[in-house]
Amino acid sequence: MRKKSDERRQAILDIAAQIFNEVGVEQATMSEISTRMGGSKATLYNYFSSKEEIFVEVMLQHAGQQFDLVFGSLLESDDLPAILQRFGMLYLQTVFQPEIIATRRLVVYHAERAKLGQTMYERGPKRGWTMVAEFLTTAMARKQLRQGDAWLAALQLRGLLEAEWMEVRMLGVVANVTAPKLRHSVERATDAFMRIYAV
Repeated sequence: MRKKSDERRQAILDIAAQIFNEVGVEQATMSEISTRMGGSKATLYNYFSSKEEIFVEVMLQHAGQQFDLVFGSLLESDDLPAILQRFGMLYLQTVFQPEIIATRRLVVYHAERAKLGQTMYERGPKRGWTMVAEFLTTAMARKQLRQGDAWLAALQLRGLLEAEWMEVRMLGVVANVTAPKLRHSVERATDAFMRIYAV
């Protein structure tokens, strides 16, 4: 029974993803999703409380593999700054993708509705930055960084990486950031981070 339920849930997400691609999130409706799925809206609401919740789930599935690659790029190395720079570039190139920005805007707008914000945080940023904290813990143990609170260090790294571009990207002031500009930003961010945590 659970397998059928999981298959039905995935079918809803697949149909919704098609609709979001065709008409956009704002124009998509629960009625259209249920019609294409061949069921009732009541059935749809048994799985998801809102269109926004479906959109977040679709985006988590879509972005999950990309973020797994980003956070999985943190490998032990004698050249810690180089690893952090590579990670920083991958991270910013991913979070600045139009669909990721759209998801963040939507989640912020509906953050308290059906605990969308909490769900997104737990399954997205918290999971990823916990991996960064674990990586930094190892770097501290290897004496590549001074001892400190690894979770706080991970958040500080994130803040430094996002500092120059996140706000203007989220607000639509800047539509695109070129790779050379991102690279220079990442170099400045990782340099500042290494200075903070220098042994």
